[in-house]
Amino acid sequence: MKSCRPTIPEKEFREYSDVLIVIAGSLTDVSMRVRVVLIIFVFASTGIRLAAHDFWLAATPWQPESHVTITASIGEIFPVPTDGMTPEGVERWRLYGPGGEITADHEFRRDGPMLATDVVLPGPGAYMATMTTAPRVERMKGPLFNSYLVEEGLDWALMARRAAGVSEEPATERFARYAKVVVRNGFGSGSHLTRPVGFLVELVPMTDPTILRAGQLLTVQLLADGKAVSGAAITARPSGGGHPIMGRTDASGHVTLPIDREGAWLVRTVHMIPGAQAKVPGVEWDSYWATLAFHTARR
Repeated sequence: MKSCRPTIPEKEFREYSDVLIVIAGSLTDVSMRVRVVLIIFVFASTGIRLAAHDFWLAATPWQPESHVTITASIGEIFPVPTDGMTPEGVERWRLYGPGGEITADHEFRRDGPMLATDVVLPGPGAYMATMTTAPRVERMKGPLFNSYLVEEGLDWALMARRAAGVSEEPATERFARYAKVVVRNGFGSGSHLTRPVGFLVELVPMTDPTILRAGQLLTVQLLADGKAVSGAAITARPSGGGHPIMGRTDASGHVTLPIDREGAWLVRTVHMIPGAQAKVPGVEWDSYWATLAFHTARR
């Protein structure tokens, strides 16, 4: 598998990481108080590609009747997969419906670069599929790790490295991925989609995303160990292209994002803590990649 980190020339990284620190210092307090977020073009105007490889679940079709194919992918820009996956990389897979967890056995198969499984939905209502991958450890060159921190809005970690005088030093990071996808099978309950599933880190929608229409707002809450995470950078990317929508969580871990077009969407974030806090030997940083995929309701 290719590296799942972005590459930015060091000279350009230095310029834009300086911009990020200035922005972080001046806007963090405001962004934690404001829950309705505007589209931010901090990096879009630079011409620099800042796309890490995300992990997500998707559905075919997005509005199924009784049958749906769930796929798992890794790629630079949702919904196009670019890196291959194997069933051995799956740590845990679950399916939830209005009546709770559906325990039928669903084996994943290789489908090009994706993994896929066919699911029978037992009744009407909304459904959520979840998947986690086993943690991996990578050692990255200092400038590359710094560019990754810039992209993910982890300004506190970037400033901590600078304060410690280790910006140019390599960094060792352990990371794991946590993905959700929600679909709807006709009319029926979707209230269970707004409850946490117990991931170490997860994005929890405050309303059922499967009934959301273009032009409406989606509020999500970021939880880590069941507790709200404030000040986290959250991105929503539409499947049809265009600039992503970005914002930061408030003191209660919530952020509200304007879903401005029809189609499939991926909401994503990276939560990071120092390795010492995670009590992981030999790891300087411990990160958790969380995604939530959904499709707007059809008119």
